[in-house]
Amino acid sequence: MKTRSSPWHARPERLAHLGGLVMMGVALLFLFGAVGTVVAVVVATLCVGIVAGARGGVRAVRERAWARPRTWLSWGVAGVSTGVAGFAVAYLTGVLSGGLDVGEACVHGHGVRYDASYRAAHAEEFNRWFPLRDKCNEDFDLVPSWVNPAVVFFVLLAAAGLLCLAGAVVAAVRRRSRSSRRR
Repeated sequence: MKTRSSPWHARPERLAHLGGLVMMGVALLFLFGAVGTVVAVVVATLCVGIVAGARGGVRAVRERAWARPRTWLSWGVAGVSTGVAGFAVAYLTGVLSGGLDVGEACVHGHGVRYDASYRAAHAEEFNRWFPLRDKCNEDFDLVPSWVNPAVVFFVLLAAAGLLCLAGAVVAAVRRRSRSSRRR
């Protein structure tokens, strides 16, 4: 009697894909209610990249496909696209956190004291590219606390994606040189 295996055992990448989609849905529902739309967009972008990478990763381990250029290419595209999109959302959130009038955002938007002398004394700190800061006074920053770590994470993710794209080139060159030796 022949036993029929379930499709989940035959193709574990389907399980990784389904798990990633479920995690993404739960994270989005939580974040829309708890934190806000911007953080939900960042997490959704990250989850899409993780789902795409997990499917390729499970397939690569299962089939020993790390020597195939297509595997490296899919990991690279997922890493670079997620890293760039997440970086753009996080960085723009930090840059635009104070709005056009920082004093009004501090006093009316957040109910904290605006200290013009502190801002004048530390003006170069608020004009840097990184880390992002937009302080009302010495104690309160308009830039959310998650922005700077998210910027670093997404830059590293994009860099890892670029390394995977380089791996795709190396795998393609190796595969081409092997096929030319066999002829």
